[in-house]
Amino acid sequence: MNYLAVKDLKAPKLVRETLAAYGTALVTNNGKPMAMLIDLAEGEDPEQLAEAIRMARARLALSDLRTSSRVKGTDKLSLNQITSEIRAARAERKTRRAIP
Repeated sequence: MNYLAVKDLKAPKLVRETLAAYGTALVTNNGKPMAMLIDLAEGEDPEQLAEAIRMARARLALSDLRTSSRVKGTDKLSLNQITSEIRAARAERKTRRAIP
């Protein structure tokens, strides 16, 4: 992955050259990742690409949840235990909402 600092965005030629060479660039602010630039292919629909990225993020989040569940052992909960956890969470939420 190639990196561009936020200040590099003021140099359009550098941004264009980087994207042409690598296809993507990670934008950093004080060394921390904050955004990603993606080169659009000729005729590529930006909305479709954005939707594909959202879907990929959702799949990654689901994979992380499944991994976390296996690590914690909660993947082995019975349906009754799951129902009990949901009821407890909902009751707690109602209690928090009732408190002004």
